[in-house]
Amino acid sequence: MRRTLFVALVIGLVLAAAVPAGAREVYNASQAMVQLQGNWGSYDETTGAWTEGWVYATTHRSETWIDYNVYTATPTTCEGDVPGQIVHSIWAGGPGSLSGDRKYAAATASGRLEGWASTWTECWYESIGPENGDGDGEAVSLEVSVQFTATSQMVREKGFSSFKIPGTWNSHDRYSSVYRAGDVAVTANGETVFGGGQFGKVSWSGHYNGK
Repeated sequence: MRRTLFVALVIGLVLAAAVPAGAREVYNASQAMVQLQGNWGSYDETTGAWTEGWVYATTHRSETWIDYNVYTATPTTCEGDVPGQIVHSIWAGGPGSLSGDRKYAAATASGRLEGWASTWTECWYESIGPENGDGDGEAVSLEVSVQFTATSQMVREKGFSSFKIPGTWNSHDRYSSVYRAGDVAVTANGETVFGGGQFGKVSWSGHYNGK
């Protein structure tokens, strides 16, 4: 079961709460996020191509943002019989909606996302230029939806950290998360793929005291 979702969220919250220059000596902060994560992958034995994809739908302060990414690499032979691969990448993001039950057993997310699709060739880790010839890719617009069904028991995590420089700085951070792992169905412009994911909530609070 992947646990990187909520760890990444907590790290992001801590960084976002850094005290700006000129801030008060005592600073308190707290945030909470609800997130649905999905990831999938496939391998084509005929062409040798492999695909990875992931989607994040995050609600923070009543606003939901969705990120969608797909990466496909197909083996090819470059000039001089050098092995390589043709890479096709899609990223799209935008506002959307996210809803789920209070027990995190089921959730849905959807939105119209805008982004870019790019294709290029890589030969022994050195790119020799995009297949489309302009290097900038092309704009894409995707209607994306995600369906989540939990398959695990509810997981709860808590953490605490502190950092102190005597006479200069003292900070305390706490986080807690609750989530379930499960199956996801991700549909982009009418095409559906299946994978796994997580749905849950993370809360964080911090106290900072600068001397």
